[in-house]
Amino acid sequence: MFKKIIIIVVSLFVLLLAAAAAVPMFFKKEIDAKIKSSINANVNAKVDFKALDLSLISSFPNVGIKINNLSVIGIDSFDKDTLANVKQLQLNVNLLSVLKGETYQINSVNLEEPNIFAKVLKSGKANWDIMKPDSAQTTAESKPTTFKAALQKYSIEQGTVIYDDASLGFYMKLDSLNHTGKGDFTQDLFTLDTESDIEKLTVKYGGISYLNGVKLNAELPIEVDMKNMKFTFADNKIKLNELLLSAVGYLAMPNKTDMVMDFKFDAKESELKNFLSLIPSIYAANFKDLEATGKFSMNGVAKGTYNEKSLPAFNANLLVQNGKIKYPSLPSAINNIQIKSQISNPDGVIDNTVINVPAFHLEFGQVPVDGKLLVKNPVSDPFVDMALKGKLDLKQLTAIFPMKYMVLSGILDADVKAAGRKSSIDKQQYEAFKASGQIIANNFNYAGKNVPMPISVPSAKLTFSPKNITLSNLSAKVGSSDFAANGSLNNYLSYFFNKNQSLQGNFNMSSTLINVNELMGPKATEAASAKTVNSKLSVFEVPDKINFSIAAKANKVIYDNYDISNANGILLVKDKTITFKDLGMNMLDGRLRMNGTYATLNPKKPRIDVDFGIDKMNIQKAFQAFNTIKLLAPVAKYAKGSFSTDLKYNSDLDENMMPVYSSINAEGLTNIIQAMIDGFEPLNKLASSLSSDKLKKLELNNVITKFKIKDGRLNVAPFDIKKDGIVMNVQGSNGLDQTMDYDLAMNVPRAMLGAKANETVNTMLGKLNSKAGTNVSMSDNVKVNAVLGGTFLKPTINLKYGIADAKASAKEAVNSVIAEKKAELQTKAQAKIDTVKAKATEKVKDAIADKLNNLFKKKNNN
Repeated sequence: MFKKIIIIVVSLFVLLLAAAAAVPMFFKKEIDAKIKSSINANVNAKVDFKALDLSLISSFPNVGIKINNLSVIGIDSFDKDTLANVKQLQLNVNLLSVLKGETYQINSVNLEEPNIFAKVLKSGKANWDIMKPDSAQTTAESKPTTFKAALQKYSIEQGTVIYDDASLGFYMKLDSLNHTGKGDFTQDLFTLDTESDIEKLTVKYGGISYLNGVKLNAELPIEVDMKNMKFTFADNKIKLNELLLSAVGYLAMPNKTDMVMDFKFDAKESELKNFLSLIPSIYAANFKDLEATGKFSMNGVAKGTYNEKSLPAFNANLLVQNGKIKYPSLPSAINNIQIKSQISNPDGVIDNTVINVPAFHLEFGQVPVDGKLLVKNPVSDPFVDMALKGKLDLKQLTAIFPMKYMVLSGILDADVKAAGRKSSIDKQQYEAFKASGQIIANNFNYAGKNVPMPISVPSAKLTFSPKNITLSNLSAKVGSSDFAANGSLNNYLSYFFNKNQSLQGNFNMSSTLINVNELMGPKATEAASAKTVNSKLSVFEVPDKINFSIAAKANKVIYDNYDISNANGILLVKDKTITFKDLGMNMLDGRLRMNGTYATLNPKKPRIDVDFGIDKMNIQKAFQAFNTIKLLAPVAKYAKGSFSTDLKYNSDLDENMMPVYSSINAEGLTNIIQAMIDGFEPLNKLASSLSSDKLKKLELNNVITKFKIKDGRLNVAPFDIKKDGIVMNVQGSNGLDQTMDYDLAMNVPRAMLGAKANETVNTMLGKLNSKAGTNVSMSDNVKVNAVLGGTFLKPTINLKYGIADAKASAKEAVNSVIAEKKAELQTKAQAKIDTVKAKATEKVKDAIADKLNNLFKKKNNN
C-alpha cells in the first residue's frame, strides 16, 4: 500500500514538473506578441531582441521571461546612438496574471551585462526621451498597456552606464556596475534598500576630472514617496576607494524639468591617507604601504533646483593640516602639507561660483613650494589671482611617489604670478592684468613604458609678461632627434581665456638631426623591421588654433626612406595647415626646393599642394624613394643618371601619408641631364622589331620635356632624342595600371636596320613606285612611325614605314623621297658654289694684299 502511495506521489510530482515546463510554451507566442505590441505602442525608437525564453521552474511561483540581446536605438538626432544594449533582460511575472491573460504584473527585473548610453545634446534634447507623446497615447486608451509594474526587486549585473550631458558639460561613467534594489513599488510610501558596487567611477564637469576610475561601494536606503516623487536618503555609507562618506537629505522631482535637492555630505574618517586614495597614481602604487599623517576634513552642502537653467547652491570645503606623506621603502617625504580650499556658490547662478585656495604649502624633502588660487565670475568675466613659487626636484618626487614604468628627473624652478580679469585681455589692456615670473628647467628627463621615446631637456627658460611668454635657451632631445630653439608666444592669455583665439608664436629652431619617422609614429620593432623595409607612417594632424612662424634649420632629416641634409626654410602653421616657404634640402644627390602647403582640414584626408624645384637629382635613388615615380615613370628603374625638374604638384594622402594616386595632379618641365636606359622592355621590343640591337640602349643628354599628371595618367609632350644618327620624336601617356600609349616618329639610317627591316622597306617602296609610275630609290634614312601599346612589362608595337600604300599616298611618299633627294643635291651644289666662291674670294684678297704691299714698298723707297 505504502509503495503505491509513493508511486502516486512521484507520478504527481513528475506530472507537475512536466506541466511547469510545458505551461510556459502555451503562452510564449502570446507573451512575445504582447511585449512587442506594448513596446511599439509606447516608444519612438528601434527596439529589437533576438530570442524570448519562458520558464516556470526556476522562477516559481512566477513566470520567468528572458529577453536575449535586447537593443534600443534612437531615431532622428540619435539614429546612430545605441541607448541600451542588454545581453539578457529577465522579468518575473505573476503567474496568476498570465493565466488570466489580462494585465501582466512584473514582480522583479534583472539586467545582465547592460550597456546604457544616456546622452543629452547642447540643445537639452535627451536620447532617452523616447516615449510617444500624449496624443498617441489617447488614441490607444482603448488598448491600455498589457504590463504593470508591481516590483519587489530589481538588479543590474556587470553593467556599463555612461551619462554624457553636453548642455551642462557633465560626464559620468560607471564601469562594472553591480546594483540591487528591494522595495514594494506597489505602495505610495516605502523604503528602497539599495546596494551598489562600481569597479571604476569617473566624473567630469567643465572639462575637469573630479573622480577618475574610483572604486565605489554604497549601502543606501532611500525613503520613497511616489505621489510627490520625493526620495529621502537615510543613514548610509558611501565608500570611494578608501574614503568613507555619508550623504543625507532628499531629492524630489515635482515636474518633468526640475530636480529639487537638499543634501549634506561629509567624510566620516578624517585621515589624510583615505583622501589620497582618490588620486589614481597614488592608489595604484603600493597604497597599503603609504604612510600619511595629518588632519583631514571634507564636507559640503547642495540645496536648490537643478534644471537646464540653474544649479543648486553648493559649498564644498577641504582642509589638510600638518600633513606628511612617505613610503617606508623610499628616502624622501612630502612634509608640512597645509591646504585649505573652498568651492562655493550661494544661489545656484553659475557665474557666482568662487574657487578659493588662499594658501597652500608643502615641502619636498626640505625644499618648500607655496601657492594660492582664486577664481571668480567664471562665466561673465573670469577673474584669476594665482601664484606659485618653489623648486621641484622631479627625481625626489618619484622617490616620494613611485611611478611604475616611468623615469622622471630634473629640476623645475618656478616663480610666477598672475592676477586680473579676462576683459582686460579682450581689450588688450595688458597693464591691467598682472603676469610675471619665470620657469627654468634643468636636466629634465622623461621616459617610460608608455612614453613613445625618451625626452631630455638639458635647459629651458620661460619668462612671463602680460603680452607674451618668451622662450630662451631651449635645448632638447626627443628620441634620436635634437632641437635648439628660442622665440615667443604672443597672446597666450587670450588663447587661454577665449576658445576662438589662436595661439600666436614666432620661433627660431635648429637641429643636427630630426628623425621624423620616430616623431610621427611608434618605433618599429626589430621583428617588424625584418619583414618590411619601410615602416608605415601615420597621419600627422596639424593642431587647430595655432598660428606659428618657425624659421627652421636642420643638418640632417630622416623622413620615410629619405636621407635629407642641409634643410632650411620657414614653416607657417595656421588653420590646420603647414605652409612651406622657401624650404630647401639636399637629398638623393640633388637639391630640392619647396613652396606650398600640407593641410589636415579633414584629418582623414590630408592634402598636399606644393611647387617643387629639383636640381641634379639621382634618377635611380629618386625611383627607389618616390612611389609616384615607380608607378607613373617605371622607365626610371632602368635609367642611370641625373635630372632636374620644376613642377606643380597636389594630391590627397592616405592614412599612411602616401599619395592617393588617382588624386594626383601635376605638371612641369623636366631636364634629363644625362641618363643611360638599359634593359627597358619597350626599347627591347622596338629594337627587335627594327632588327637593330643599338636601340636596346638609349643615351640621353640634356633632353627637355613637358609633362602633366591627371586622372592617374602621365601625359608627355613631344620631345626629341638623337642617337647614332637616329632622330626620334616621342609623345604619349601611361597610367597607374602600367598601360602605355606612345607615338614614336623616327628617322633611322638604313644601315642601322636589319635585313628584314630593309627588305620590308624595299618591298613597300617598290609597290609605291609601281602605283605612282615612278622609279625612285630610297634615301639613306628611313622614316618609321612606331606605336607603343600594351604595358611596360608586356609591350606591343606597331611599325609603319613611310605612308600607307594608297595611290595618292604613294605619290606623296615618292614626292617626299624626291624632295629629300632634291634637297640633298641642292645642299651638295650649294656646298660646291660656296667652295668656289670662297676660293675666288681668297684669290681676290691675295691680289689686293699684293697690290697694297707693292704700293707701300714704292712709297718707302721714295
